[in-house]
Amino acid sequence: MAKKKAADKDAPWKSLQLKLGVITVILGLLTTGYNLLKKSPSPPVNPDLKAKLEISYISMTSDIYATAGSDSAARKKNAFYLDYPILTNEISDNKLQKTDQLFSDTAAADFDLFVTCLMIQNKGKGDASNIELDLSKLNIKEPLTITEDNQTQNDYDSQIRAKSPAVKQVIQLPSTLSTGQGILIPLFISYDKPSPTNTNRQWKIESKTIFLPDNIRFAEPADTARQSLKIRKMLSPVRLAEGVQGRG
Repeated sequence: MAKKKAADKDAPWKSLQLKLGVITVILGLLTTGYNLLKKSPSPPVNPDLKAKLEISYISMTSDIYATAGSDSAARKKNAFYLDYPILTNEISDNKLQKTDQLFSDTAAADFDLFVTCLMIQNKGKGDASNIELDLSKLNIKEPLTITEDNQTQNDYDSQIRAKSPAVKQVIQLPSTLSTGQGILIPLFISYDKPSPTNTNRQWKIESKTIFLPDNIRFAEPADTARQSLKIRKMLSPVRLAEGVQGRG
């Protein structure tokens, strides 16, 4: 009888010991799992897989612009940008067919018609995919005259935005950009002089719609996080070739 009473007294203690043992085992497993995770950091990003988007502005006369996509080997060697596809939008397709976008400005008859594009190139070793571009879209009611000032850094962005309210727009580029690939996105059409070196010269934006790029986002195989870049503003034009200007 005494043994039974002693066993009854020991039962709660043994139950508590069992529970503590189970808790200890669980805590041990959790600690081991945490230490394993802590000792196994994510593998470093392989630089050989990273994309590198290079973004710039380029203006071309309409006859040069219309040759984009042809199969001239000499043209590709000396004007690689004409090998890039053109994103069709409200400004133009690759053959400059959307002439209903232009104002009828007879005062600009002595000027050349230029198409200014945003040029996006992948200079890295990995693909850039799911590319999104943030744009400001402006609609103007009359041609916009821009006066160059060679003594200062021209702020075209502010001059253009002052003429019309901007509407934010996001566009998705239609394809992945692999190493060495690029794309041209028409921003506006203007009448301009072929040589950008004249002092205090003027040029006019003649397209009723103007796009100003703001930011670009893309994914790459080397990183799970999307990359985001702020796009710089246009700069004063520099002659790259006959009928072709770079704007930074």
